[in-house]
Amino acid sequence: MKLKNHPILIVIITFFNIIQIIAQTKVIAHRGFSGIAPENTWIAFQKAIDAGAEYIELDVHKSKDGELFVIHDNTVNRTSSNQKKGFISKMTSKEIQEVKVGYPKEFGDEFKNERIPTLKEVLKLAKGKIKVCIELKAYDIEEKVLKIVNALEMNDQVIIFSFYDFVLINVRKLDSTIPILYLKYKLEEEKNFNFAKSINAFAIGVGYGTKVTKELLDKAHEKGIEIWQSTVNDEKNMYHLINLGLDGLITNNPDSALEMVEELQKNTLDETSIIEKIEPLSNVP
Repeated sequence: MKLKNHPILIVIITFFNIIQIIAQTKVIAHRGFSGIAPENTWIAFQKAIDAGAEYIELDVHKSKDGELFVIHDNTVNRTSSNQKKGFISKMTSKEIQEVKVGYPKEFGDEFKNERIPTLKEVLKLAKGKIKVCIELKAYDIEEKVLKIVNALEMNDQVIIFSFYDFVLINVRKLDSTIPILYLKYKLEEEKNFNFAKSINAFAIGVGYGTKVTKELLDKAHEKGIEIWQSTVNDEKNMYHLINLGLDGLITNNPDSALEMVEELQKNTLDETSIIEKIEPLSNVP
């Protein structure tokens, strides 16, 4: 019996190729589980852990006195729930710790006492429970971020993100092995692939300025680069990208993405249906 091009073998190989594609999609909780709790807060990160997300993503700014705080904007204005305002870079650690960030526009008074955590606090919470994607939003914080990561022995539990080329170049100079993801809202394929390879970044994170296609994924994979996309909250698009084989899906709603990955795997791995449709090879002439 010649098996190489046998139709049953082709079907089986196709099934396992699909399994591999679906299994590789990682789910990243954007600023924690920010769909149900204020972004970049302790409660949002804890809820992401409880939901079973593989990663949390967070943003880091530096205070006037050099402390690293986890917040997306360069001011506290948008998420403040106690009328505090100001630029992070012009506020002391004490002043920042007095700010409550319950994000009342989105969550009313439910989380009104949440505060802005430090990077060290979030890493301690995450250690051994969930991996952490750290986006560097300010200049000249690379060395301090890496010192905190090293002190907590979490080099294998973090990924460094940034839109800034020179920040990532400096990160790589300071640490030759820490995982790096290069952020680009709109991908310029060859230029960005080449830069990612030059700093040994394992992935590029794209925004909605980039349409992710099977062709793009194949090109990136040929170069040994993963493609992640942010921020994907629409469930139809989420399903499409997971089914397409996106490497990393960054979302405010990790529970929805995890359910889709699980459901796609379950459907694909339904051994009963496979056995019903394909008779054992031993019975094939």
